[in-house]
Amino acid sequence: MLRERSLSAGEAAAGLPVVRVSPAERASRDSVLALPGDIIAFEDSPVYARVDGYVSKWTVDIGAKVKAGQLLAEIETPELDQQLNRARALVLQAKANSEIARITYQRYLGLVKTAAVSQQDVDNNLAAYEARKADVTAADAEVDRLTAMKGFQKIYAPFDGVVGARNLAKATTGALIDLGSHDPKAWLYRIYRMDPVRVYVAVPQNYLPMIRDGLAADVGIREYPERTFRGQVVRNAASLDATSRTMLVEVEAPNPDGILLPGMYSTVRFRLVNPSPPIVVADSSIIVLAEGPQIAVVDKDDVVRIRKVRLGRDFGKTVEILSGCSEGERIVTTPSDLLKDGAKVRVQTAGPS
Repeated sequence: MLRERSLSAGEAAAGLPVVRVSPAERASRDSVLALPGDIIAFEDSPVYARVDGYVSKWTVDIGAKVKAGQLLAEIETPELDQQLNRARALVLQAKANSEIARITYQRYLGLVKTAAVSQQDVDNNLAAYEARKADVTAADAEVDRLTAMKGFQKIYAPFDGVVGARNLAKATTGALIDLGSHDPKAWLYRIYRMDPVRVYVAVPQNYLPMIRDGLAADVGIREYPERTFRGQVVRNAASLDATSRTMLVEVEAPNPDGILLPGMYSTVRFRLVNPSPPIVVADSSIIVLAEGPQIAVVDKDDVVRIRKVRLGRDFGKTVEILSGCSEGERIVTTPSDLLKDGAKVRVQTAGPS
């Protein structure tokens, strides 16, 4: 920003222009970065049925707090019941076949000693007996499988949490459960674990060197201005979004009374420590010209040197200098249009802003 300055009569008599300077300083190592965050549940589990049938009972609705292993719904499975009965009958049949095969084998084993049958007949009956025993094992396994499936008639909560949604088309008395449809929307309930919660934040690239696991982060929401939820960074995506040049960072925050809800908009404040803080100068020190931003530096001989600089972030009253200026150099705070490179000046140190 260009500013002109009127010289006093005493200064004009001295013959040299008077300039006010202030040293180029580094910004504070400590800073606060505030970014928007999206709150999601720590765990979000859709609960599906594992058997075909009809819903005979449902016990919870949205908003209900549930414990791990709590009954959510029961399914009536007439077809599965019939399959299990048939499988048990097949076990009895397989055992009977195995027993007759054993008896036949034992008889042939005795007859071969008198040469009434050949050894080949004995071997064939032994193989038949072994096959019937395998049939028994397979039939028992099928009973075990169907018995395990029978256990899925009752739907239980997978963990302590809150019922966030109930599928009205499925978790309703008399609703048909058809696993053959393979519909991904055929869940019965959605269970949320709400304490702690995850907060996802998109952190700009230039702040990434200061974001690390374990860094403190305060989560706040507009509806509860008096509350601050003190969390910390637990992980990051380890890659940047090519469009926004930001990295997804996950903050974990406690939520003991359930105030933070999935889908809420939040503000996350990181307390950063920059090991190499940038150099900053007063906003009024910047000379804006067609060839780019410049500053006026007064050297040890009180001679003005005009330098091109590369600017960083604008903090309002101060501007970050990325290159073209060193810490401690005297910068003209309000350079005039008449100030030229190589001009001799009288220096007046600027007071605190």
